[in-house]
Amino acid sequence: MNDKQDNNSDSFTGNTEIEENNYKRGEHPNSKSNLAPFPKGVGGNPLGRPTKLENLKRILNQYGDESADFMNFKDETRREAVWTQVWIEAMRGDLRFIQFLATLGCLDEPK
Repeated sequence: MNDKQDNNSDSFTGNTEIEENNYKRGEHPNSKSNLAPFPKGVGGNPLGRPTKLENLKRILNQYGDESADFMNFKDETRREAVWTQVWIEAMRGDLRFIQFLATLGCLDEPK
């Protein structure tokens, strides 16, 4: 069996031209000249991978800033109405909301 890669093992590109200096793959000085490690604490992608739901988050944040025109929340934004409702449900004894507030540290004694 004749493998094409075996025929071109000396050249990465498969180019069969004879070069003056035969460097192994990745050993040419030009390929190493621009390689330098990042400084400590700095990565190669400072902004990171964009989140999947960035547009939804932006739209919901805008919607949350609008006035809540329902029930007893007429003077609050939708965001504030949700915060108020979390406390109301916890005060009614709903353990999910009590655990949520406890996890966030909202039930701790003020310092």
